[in-house]
Amino acid sequence: MRGSIFVLLSLSLATLSCSSGTKPESGTANTPVHSASGAKPDWSVKMQDLSQALNKLLPLMSDTKAFNDPANEVAIRDAASRLKKLSHQVRASEKPAADPAYDSIARMLDEDLARAVSALATGNRDYARLTIRESIGYCIQCHTQTASGPNFPKLELGYDPSSLSPLGRGDFYAATRQFDRALSAYQEGVRDSAYAKRDVFGWERAVKSALAIAVRFKQDPSEAQKIARAVQSNKSAPESLKIAAKSWSRSISEWSKQASAKKPEPPLSLAQKLIDQADARQDISDPQDVPYLRASALLHQWLSENPAKAGQSNLERAKALWLAGRSAEASRELNFWTLHERYYELCIDDAPKTETAKSCYKLLSDSVVTGYTGSSGTNLPADEERRLAKLKAKAFGETEGR
Repeated sequence: MRGSIFVLLSLSLATLSCSSGTKPESGTANTPVHSASGAKPDWSVKMQDLSQALNKLLPLMSDTKAFNDPANEVAIRDAASRLKKLSHQVRASEKPAADPAYDSIARMLDEDLARAVSALATGNRDYARLTIRESIGYCIQCHTQTASGPNFPKLELGYDPSSLSPLGRGDFYAATRQFDRALSAYQEGVRDSAYAKRDVFGWERAVKSALAIAVRFKQDPSEAQKIARAVQSNKSAPESLKIAAKSWSRSISEWSKQASAKKPEPPLSLAQKLIDQADARQDISDPQDVPYLRASALLHQWLSENPAKAGQSNLERAKALWLAGRSAEASRELNFWTLHERYYELCIDDAPKTETAKSCYKLLSDSVVTGYTGSSGTNLPADEERRLAKLKAKAFGETEGR
């Protein structure tokens, strides 16, 4: 079972902070966690409302027959509508810290839940259930960007995920910021040769989710190395993943040596070094997922702690966004497919008429054009052409349409 209900729960637990500017910590659902921006919304009230909706919806979401039972229709519709209302409040709330991906994630979550509520109203229940389930990806993406935010060792949520697959359990725990339990569930799946043979897609997702938590959130080379070795020793693992895991293991060994250095490098210079080296090495036989994930965590943390200054050119922040975009684009299988485009767009906004903005525009334009290119050629919608024209004018300091 997967669902944006988990997203809303976890966002409430973490005061909507993908990146609160705090170090990982243990806590309970009552632990107050405030964002770096100083926002202190009344989350206790929202948690009570959310719990009521969750208690009605969680058991039904895990059972297709129960979800489609007419006797449960009103309860499901009411709970989904309540979650939609809460998601809109999330989107409208004060932005936590300076998280560059937060707006996009909150918008997509709100829009997905709106579609789910509409589907329920028109009787398209399968589509509604699928839409709610699939949106858990927003939460996982948000929570595993960096080491910031709380890590709850155990939460009592009135739902037992033990019947789910290792991927399902890991997703549930990661969505509710129980990262130790999430990593344990994912790793159980990674080691399970029967699971790897039975559900290759789910197994690979468990592998990559575990790696993201170990590298981005825990920032722990030893945990990451356990995952790489478990993949290599799993007799049912696809050969492509075994090759990747061998590359991960080499990267993790390099990371361990760097971590033992007495004087750590500044985050932006280290992130650029990691990305430049990964770009040079990246190959189908030598994937660079670990360096890109490390760079992403460093950049996301730095961006969260260094908000844009109104009315000023934010050149250093723009450079960080350019690097974050490059990292996200190179590791799209571990991110939202177009997250890198959001970073490039923000880069242009932060430092228009600069060489960095021009570089971001070129990468953005190439990505958008590639996305709309197929066997019939390039078919760029008019609204995309207008968007790119505006961004080009801002990046180069030109008049639109020139």
